[in-house]
Amino acid sequence: MNEKVEVSVVCITYNQEKYVSKMLESLVNQKTSFRYEILIHDDASTDETPNIIRKYEKRFPNLIKAICNEQNQFALGKNPNIEQNYPRVKGKYIAYCEGDDYWSDENKLQLQYDSLEKNDDCSVCVHSVNCISENDTVLEQSFPIIEIPEGIILSNEYYKLELCKTGWLFQTSSYFIRTSVVRKFVNDYKENTYPVGDLPLILFSVAQGNCYYIKRFMSCYRMNSGGYMTKLKYNKNRITHCKEFINGHKNFDKITRFKYHQYFEYAIKEREIEIFLNEKNYRKIWSNKYYENRKNMSLRRKILLAIGFIFPNIAYEIERNIDGWAD
Repeated sequence: MNEKVEVSVVCITYNQEKYVSKMLESLVNQKTSFRYEILIHDDASTDETPNIIRKYEKRFPNLIKAICNEQNQFALGKNPNIEQNYPRVKGKYIAYCEGDDYWSDENKLQLQYDSLEKNDDCSVCVHSVNCISENDTVLEQSFPIIEIPEGIILSNEYYKLELCKTGWLFQTSSYFIRTSVVRKFVNDYKENTYPVGDLPLILFSVAQGNCYYIKRFMSCYRMNSGGYMTKLKYNKNRITHCKEFINGHKNFDKITRFKYHQYFEYAIKEREIEIFLNEKNYRKIWSNKYYENRKNMSLRRKILLAIGFIFPNIAYEIERNIDGWAD
């Protein structure tokens, strides 16, 4: 085996003692024809997560390189990957896995590596991802949520699918990106105006080249009922979240020199509609400005909007109390 590191796996953990062992096992058990490294940043966990990581680091000293901070970097407004993981990367490619997710296929890295080695026009490789519960039960939801054939997704098509069709096309644990692209992302994208970090990363990466999709489930994303997105639903934080997404879209539209403007414009309208829904302002959604967005809504969503036009409080309670009814 070549001693040169070909792939760097970056991982951020925080208070995930229940899950981190499974995640690490899935990373160290990859079967590859090349050398890879695992770069972990623990963001000042207050549970047993750092101790578990250190035990694995002792077992696999040539594979795992951990940084366990005593002060939370996110609280300081810093991105641990950008500040402490990316500078340590030695590989030609970077793969991702969060502390509560895990890889479910021991050949994941090899398959993604081979795909990008064979496709120079692709900057990213992704794959299908299962969603699981806190107790590891496989859920009906998975990524991508739409049917896509295996193979190359052209950059323009990826933007269309991401911004207009799904809102979240591929989950982060499937990302496999050329290191040169990630370094360009860090250098060129200085200020993230999105409320999340993975969306600008994938949008920037796909703007540098096409994406190769492997239609095979090779990782699991844990749906946490007490997670960030759950807390955002149906409250004032959700409105703030949507406004931040709108600002992020506008900023990224400029960064890409309006090459994908029609898709960003559509996505911005989607967030504006979310704001109106949370404000019970259903009448505004019926303006001509949102015709294309309404046309692509489900029948149940259209019925909800019709009810909301006359009885906004009733429509709001239907969506709030019957989660997913209008999806």
